[in-house]
This record gives sequence, C-alpha cells and structure tokens, in this order.
Amino acid sequence: MALLTAYFDESGTHEGDHWCVIAGFVGNDAQWAAFAAEWVEAIKPRQNLHMTELRWKQHPERIAPLLARLGSIPHKYNLKAVGVSLKWSDYNAIVKGRVRERFMKPYQIVAQVCMAVVLTEIANSDSISFVLDRQEGSRREVMEIMSDFVFDKIGVDSRIKGVSYVERTDTVCLDPADYLAFVIRERGIDENSDKAKLGESILGNGGHGGRISSHQLKSMVDSMVTDGFAPDKPLPTCVPERLVKNLMQNPYWRGPR
Repeated sequence: MALLTAYFDESGTHEGDHWCVIAGFVGNDAQWAAFAAEWVEAIKPRQNLHMTELRWKQHPERIAPLLARLGSIPHKYNLKAVGVSLKWSDYNAIVKGRVRERFMKPYQIVAQVCMAVVLTEIANSDSISFVLDRQEGSRREVMEIMSDFVFDKIGVDSRIKGVSYVERTDTVCLDPADYLAFVIRERGIDENSDKAKLGESILGNGGHGGRISSHQLKSMVDSMVTDGFAPDKPLPTCVPERLVKNLMQNPYWRGPR
C-alpha cells in the first residue's frame, strides 16, 4: 500500500466569476520528486508558476513556448490529473437560500467532489494526503468545518491521512495545479480563447473529474435540506453519517473538463 499526495489549487472562487474550479495532480513520493526536479529547471529563473501573473498581453510570444514546455511534465511522470468545476450561476440559482451558506459554498462543494473523485477513481487501497493552497477568510472557514465533520468526527474513509494547507510559494507541486485550474476555468468561459488554447498541454490525454451539472447540484442540495441544513431549520447536532458517506463515495460529477 502506497501513500499518495494530491496537490490542489483553485481558480474563479470569487462571486461574479463564471466558474469555480479546483484542480490538481495525484502521485506518490517518487513521482512528485522526479516531477519537481524537472519542473524547477524548466521554470528558471522563476521560482514558481502563477498563471494570473503571466504577461498575457505584453509577451504572448514568450508564454506559448513556456506553457507548452511545462504542460507535459506532470504527465511524463504519470501524475493523475483531477479537475472539478461548478458554474456560479447554477450555485446562485440552486443553492443560495436553500442551505446554510457556511456548509455549502462553491469552493467547499468543488473541493469535496475533488476529494471524492480521488478516493473513488485513483486511490484504490492506497492512503491519500490532500494538500491545498492556503486559504484565508471564508474559504478557510468552510474547509475547516468540512475537515472537522468529515475527517475527525465521522472518519468516513480511513484512507485519508490528512488535509493540509501550504503557501503556494513553498512548493512547486502546486504549480501544475494552478496551471490546470486556470485552463479549465478559461475553457469553461471560452474554449477558443488564447488563454485556453495556449494551456492545452496541461490537460494531457485525459483525466478525472468534470463539471457538476445543475441536476447533480440539485441532488446535493436536496440531500442537505433533508438532513436539516436548510436556513430555517435548527442546525443538526452532527452531520448525518449517511449524508457524508453518500457525498464522499458517490461524487456528483460528469461532463467535459
């Protein structure tokens, strides 16, 4: 039995955006070490890759070869790509007002489904540790709530060895997650845009995850309402085990990345 690590980053998590996306890669220690050694050399003189900081308008001729060179590296070491996205308009139409917001924000929904996808499609009998870009404010609060309920109080899946947060500048292993999340979001907005096309190499030949449809989102909300998480109901003293196991073992996702 191996220990896997999943590095996830996000894009489009602020209201008013089109898509909320969390994406990243999963692999064992040897795969991540080999990836990091090549990635560090490939991005020099940069220390890290941050897609929103690239000079898309000023120097597109520099960005294209950089992204083409970097996009194939995680796939070269067989790191498994995972990406899940949720349309903000679906969230506003289906979730808002029906479920206590602190328990079901877009970032939390997408992160939870990402974890479920890893558990159901990649981990098998292996243990898994999740590492996410450090969050502050409301996003950090909702993830701490989820971690407390799902992993500490219920212990829904013994394969999960932890959920931790690191500064994106502390490791290059979050770099391809930032790259993948950015491209998935851009493809959701306009798959023919320059940003979407220049980053296609990070997608590889396939991956795990997809877009949460409005129907699937409604199923999640209905389940939460049934179990007492509507705003006008007394808050349950604990998260029903049935609900948590259903969400973790049967992720609501499908559709193109």
